[in-house]
Amino acid sequence: MSRIGENIAGPGGGVLGHGAAFGSLAVRAMLLACWLLPGAGCDDAPAERQPDGRLPVRVFVLLISTSQVAFYHWAEQVYEAAHPDVDIQIEQFPGSSLKDFEIKLRLRFAGGKAPDLFHVNANVAAELARLGLLDPAPPEIVAMVDTNSVNEMARTASRFDGTCYGIVSDVVWTALYYNRDHFRAAGLDPDRPPRTWDELLEYADRLTVRRPDGTPIRAGLSLRKTGFKGGTAEKWLTFLFSAGGEAFDKDGVRTLINSEAGRAALDFYAEVLFRRRIDDVSLEGDQQGFGQGRVSMFLREPHVIGWLEKNYPDLDFGVAAIPRRDTSLSSGGAYLFAVSRASVHKEAAWAFARFLMQDSVYVRYAAGGSVLPATRSVASGPEYTGDPRWRVFLEQPARNPGGFPRVGRALDILGAYIEQFAYGRLGAEEMLRLAERDMNAALAPNRRRREAEGAP
Repeated sequence: MSRIGENIAGPGGGVLGHGAAFGSLAVRAMLLACWLLPGAGCDDAPAERQPDGRLPVRVFVLLISTSQVAFYHWAEQVYEAAHPDVDIQIEQFPGSSLKDFEIKLRLRFAGGKAPDLFHVNANVAAELARLGLLDPAPPEIVAMVDTNSVNEMARTASRFDGTCYGIVSDVVWTALYYNRDHFRAAGLDPDRPPRTWDELLEYADRLTVRRPDGTPIRAGLSLRKTGFKGGTAEKWLTFLFSAGGEAFDKDGVRTLINSEAGRAALDFYAEVLFRRRIDDVSLEGDQQGFGQGRVSMFLREPHVIGWLEKNYPDLDFGVAAIPRRDTSLSSGGAYLFAVSRASVHKEAAWAFARFLMQDSVYVRYAAGGSVLPATRSVASGPEYTGDPRWRVFLEQPARNPGGFPRVGRALDILGAYIEQFAYGRLGAEEMLRLAERDMNAALAPNRRRREAEGAP
């Protein structure tokens, strides 16, 4: 019984963002009550069987393209044909905002209406796991994660406090997109993209087209300066990581951005925005600006490959590894399938998750949504290893900056401060100091929990 709607998010959204943490104290209290108090209205589970004798499995997802609508219709029909005693009830969240989707999911838990199986950002899953609202993955799921994840980030993204709570379906990080025609016009070799920060600045300077007063009208390198705050933070974290820095300590109790690497990453932004005037807050950047020729280089996730090929089929573009200062390392994130601990149909929910992630099914999902496969068996296919653009992403080292509660809120704070810096409203030292202060305040519950457990 499909409940998939037609309100589809645009390509700039994506299931690949990291989302917000559970910020509302009221929602957190209700969620905790659902776990601790059997009489709190959270045991309103569906009947074991429907009148027709079938077992209902409620699946809650955020879909971002018509191809994914078609995929879930197909998956539902194929699975029910093979399992006539199961009724897969897929519901698409009717909206385009990742945060709205996550709020809706939290309210489902708070109201005792949590889905059996759902698709969720790893940082939000960390909150749910901490509250005891997720079912630990069964051994067969853990084995799939341990033996077939595409890389270490995909393997660990569903683990919180040492327990595996799901299986990753979407794992993303960034690489450098560049316009090969712009390279040729600037006298640069389109088969030799920049490999270091110095080269990136040199190339970007040559690629920039400026007015007589020096303001850019074509950005040689478009930085993420505004928009979704978590995404703004994550793009900057790629520079922090490539300068040898860390975003948080291993327990998620404090941020580590106020460091030499943090200063280096901000200084790179200052060089691009203020000193060399390679980019400007007034310019439309990102994939739209790149597709329309107003941007020569920018950092973005792999789904943009398919988006550019569809919307700008004549664009000659390449994809390259993240230029390094100390190393080449991208910030990344993941979405996973998880099962509610309160579900009375856990076994059936996990069985459908296994079906969705088996090679013959998952390959359709990945291809239809321009998703970088999270499983090694699908990622090793010639459509990925034989394509130089996809191969760059498969070879690009990446790190998830979070994986613990409250990280989404901390990243939103960081993104807001990066925006203030990009607009010239804060200097580097003040920005790092204020962001550190406010991010640590957001992470305070993690710190208090560790202290209560007797950790140093």
